[in-house]
Amino acid sequence: MKTKIAFDFDGVIADTTKKKQEWLKKQNIKLMNTDKTSFYQELQKKMQSEIIDKIYQEMGKYIFTQETLLQTEAIDGAINAIKKIAKKYDIYIITARTQPLILHVKNWLEKNNIKQDITKILSSSWVEKQDICNHYHIDFLCDDDKRHLEKEKVRTRILFHQTKVSTHIVGIKEVNSWKEIETILLG
Repeated sequence: MKTKIAFDFDGVIADTTKKKQEWLKKQNIKLMNTDKTSFYQELQKKMQSEIIDKIYQEMGKYIFTQETLLQTEAIDGAINAIKKIAKKYDIYIITARTQPLILHVKNWLEKNNIKQDITKILSSSWVEKQDICNHYHIDFLCDDDKRHLEKEKVRTRILFHQTKVSTHIVGIKEVNSWKEIETILLG
């Protein structure tokens, strides 16, 4: 039996960050990091929470469509790394997308020829990601949003940044590429 590991989808496997940045640019907003935590922290410096909520919801309506997702590229190195990692591990995707939106993820995985490398896709829309990991006996979680990693319920927690910004959170490893993830998982 293979060891189970989990990855977030948006911003870790699929480069939805780029799509979010493109959409935000049309709204005259420039952000380097578009995970929900960074999004709110950056915009709260210049906007009220209600306005930020509305922008985030509108951005989500664009990002979470099948059309947008199928036009979204993979994070550099993700596809090849997943194929290699799947030989040694059972790979789970834990995403904040709701069950109906998981169908779009499956279509994206199929389009990118890695659907067969993913054991299961789980929605965290109503449950914390680390609680899902505990339920499925997953000891490795990689996410691009630190709020999903801060609690110490999962042994190995990896924060994925495409930028070189470091947060130095105790107990969380930080990586900038899938090459680094491969090194952690495959040596």
